[in-house]
Amino acid sequence: MKLFQFIFYLVILNSALSCNKNVSDDVIFYTDFHSSKLTKVEKTGDNQYTTYFSPAFEPVNKSPWFAFGISSKIDKEIVVQLNYGKYKHRYVPKLSSDKKTWKIIDAQRIKVDSSTGIATLNLSVSSQKLYVAAQEVESSEDTYSWINELLIKHPEIKKTIAGKTVLDKNNYALEIEDNSNLNSIVLIARQHPPEIPGGTISFKAFYEELLSNSQMASDFRSKFNIYTFPLLNPDGADMGNWRHNANGVDLNRDWVGFTQPETQMVDKYLTRKTKEGKKIQFALDFHTSYSGPYMLILDSLNEIKTNKIIPDWIDRIENNSQFKVEARRRSQQLPYCYNYFYNKFNCEAVTYEEGDEVDRHIIKKRAQAYARELMITFNNK
Repeated sequence: MKLFQFIFYLVILNSALSCNKNVSDDVIFYTDFHSSKLTKVEKTGDNQYTTYFSPAFEPVNKSPWFAFGISSKIDKEIVVQLNYGKYKHRYVPKLSSDKKTWKIIDAQRIKVDSSTGIATLNLSVSSQKLYVAAQEVESSEDTYSWINELLIKHPEIKKTIAGKTVLDKNNYALEIEDNSNLNSIVLIARQHPPEIPGGTISFKAFYEELLSNSQMASDFRSKFNIYTFPLLNPDGADMGNWRHNANGVDLNRDWVGFTQPETQMVDKYLTRKTKEGKKIQFALDFHTSYSGPYMLILDSLNEIKTNKIIPDWIDRIENNSQFKVEARRRSQQLPYCYNYFYNKFNCEAVTYEEGDEVDRHIIKKRAQAYARELMITFNNK
């Protein structure tokens, strides 16, 4: 399905949105890029605008995604309100001129009404397009560009089409595989589109640490295959969805029913690997939460049945790095991805949650430390 792209032109005409390209006002709002989200814009006064955002599907959790560009014929200051209807503001806006380098909006230039959930931004606009987004924009194209760079640096990685998405896009898996190795780990990222801090930044740093040229990483890769799904929900990411895939399904609630092509793909792929003799020993599913960082781990009754990789790993993290781990136990009856791994493959697994607004340098450092300590934990077993 072709992605429809829109450019919103603000025209001073009954203070309403118009698609007329003969712009009489000097401010233009854009949604001409993947992952953009802007439902409607109104001009509400001199240099004042209200933007509206609605989820593509409901019910949905409170994660209102926004991403749009804005420019002006002349340099000036404007006021932009972010209105989510019945939902409330969650993410601190990030600003960019190129969608590559982002900075958090100055605290003095945003005000959030706690009763209505409406955020008011004071923005400096010019002829250069300014991007405003809930989190750093990471479209499927961005993730796949990163993958292609990795393939050049690490020719041992094999990129394979593991299946198709709802919109019939290729969905990729990355393999680091030695046929003489049976033991394997699995990484899954970005089931939920807005969850960039954990689903993209943490995941990339973690994966790159596994690929490092350290002796520890080399020893680990000599013993373990690594199967990775770097962007499980590319449709949702490109559509700017708040949580769902293109069918309006929360993929992280579909690991029992397997109603969606994305979860079906993972199950078929890993079932095939295990039939070939591979043994999945561990899995990580990368996410982001407003209350992160933390990890979802096995409940205590199930943990005692395992090889205790998770508790040993957490001990190593806390003893050998600056980081403390908040471990939250959940029932293995819940239809989460990490429970799928435990229930089907009898392996240990975690949901790795980062926080919405955690410093990005700390996010990377944490992921690198977690990856190092996991490799040491396995290397010592």
